[in-house]
Amino acid sequence: MKTNKKAPLIFIGFMGTGKTTLGEYIASNDGLNYIDLDEYIVSQEQRSIPEIFDKIGETGFRNLEFLYLQQCIEQYDVISTGGGIVEGPDAFNLLKSRHNVIWLDCDLNIVYERIKNDSNRPNANNKSFFELKSLYSSRVSRYNEIAFTKLNSNQPLRELYHIIQEMVLCE
Repeated sequence: MKTNKKAPLIFIGFMGTGKTTLGEYIASNDGLNYIDLDEYIVSQEQRSIPEIFDKIGETGFRNLEFLYLQQCIEQYDVISTGGGIVEGPDAFNLLKSRHNVIWLDCDLNIVYERIKNDSNRPNANNKSFFELKSLYSSRVSRYNEIAFTKLNSNQPLRELYHIIQEMVLCE
């Protein structure tokens, strides 16, 4: 799979849908450089995401997310974003102007089991299934608006990898 610095492969989607797992898999198989945007933010800010939320709020975090997204687009071949990237208007508009944005979606019951007790996810920690479903529902149209394509991430990694390979080769 070939990408270039002008058009990295960018994964968006709700938290727990496998963006990091798939991004790492693709980068590893193809010798590409990879970054998880949330991990990049944590390393740059020297604070966890919950600490950032506590200190500067969600709006402040979304501003940082946009700043670091711009940097990562210039530096990496494969990027996995956080689930709430569509909440910040600047990041949303930047991603909307890009191609190679892939929306990973997954059965919400599976997502809930993966993230329900994850203290590193401030918008999910200690939330009920209904609360998580409401948050997911509020983001679906925004994911759809900026994605080049949508993939069901309930499939095995190898299958997702081959689907993406075919998409990139057809461009």
